[in-house]
Amino acid sequence: MRDKLKSFFTEHWKYIAVSTACKLNLFDNLQESKTGKQLAKELSLNEEKLLLLLNALHNADYLDKNGESFKVNSFSDILTESNPESLKYACLNWSEEHLTAWQNLDYSIKTGNSSFEMLYEKPFFDYLNDNPEKLHAYHKAMYQYAKDDYKTLPDVIDFSKYKSIMDVGGGYGAVLENIKAKNPNLECILFDLPKVIEKVTTHPDIMKISGNFFEKIPSHSEAVVLSRVLHDWNDEKASIILTNCFEALPINGTLYLVENCSDKIKIDLSLLSLNMTAICESYERTSTQYISLCKNVGFQFDSETKLNDLQTILNFKK
Repeated sequence: MRDKLKSFFTEHWKYIAVSTACKLNLFDNLQESKTGKQLAKELSLNEEKLLLLLNALHNADYLDKNGESFKVNSFSDILTESNPESLKYACLNWSEEHLTAWQNLDYSIKTGNSSFEMLYEKPFFDYLNDNPEKLHAYHKAMYQYAKDDYKTLPDVIDFSKYKSIMDVGGGYGAVLENIKAKNPNLECILFDLPKVIEKVTTHPDIMKISGNFFEKIPSHSEAVVLSRVLHDWNDEKASIILTNCFEALPINGTLYLVENCSDKIKIDLSLLSLNMTAICESYERTSTQYISLCKNVGFQFDSETKLNDLQTILNFKK
């Protein structure tokens, strides 16, 4: 038991080593076999310390090694920029500010407030909006997660019955890419902040509209998708988003709310809720709590559909 605990205390070392490799673009530069000396020269790194990192990555099964040369394997290739299924930015997302916020989790437990906001003196999404490179990296990470999380969405929901659909707070458009691929004639509209929309390079047939879902959502669609948006916000702010969705929809319009509903899955979401608390003072809700939020602004609950092992789709009508 003691040995297991002592090993557990340093498990984060491996993740930090991998995220550091992503940050330094090591995996991208090891798609061809290279020695530590070659790589250090190419990337202007300290050869001795780089070799320590490369050997650590090899021992953790993130690199293949042949003599003195290293090369990505099937595992680390997923962490390269060029891989179409890349998780590089997803890996980077949980280091730096996220990690620092978690290191100060005791503040959130004592006060109920965001340790991130205490440390960086502004709310998480304001911080991102003020730092374009971090905003871009965050949305690339969320896009990489969304490609997996929502790939079956157009299979379980028949979107062909609509003329148009809008993804509100849809980031870089992974949800709509999936929907558009199966419904090429459906008008798909991506709505997010101006600094997000200007960086979107998704499907050219997807309309992009910039704005702020706390102010006004344009009335362009018969249906709105909110995928993992509300869990980022406390009840007061979530209600503002839902009110604006309600006002944007026509009579009999549909809201599809996609969330990890804690009462609909077997996995305990306490760690995820702690993360939401530390970062943005929110939490993972039950389906009953989401339904209550939606009903309070005028929506009528219609049905629910299981999306995958984590996510549930809650369907509402105006």
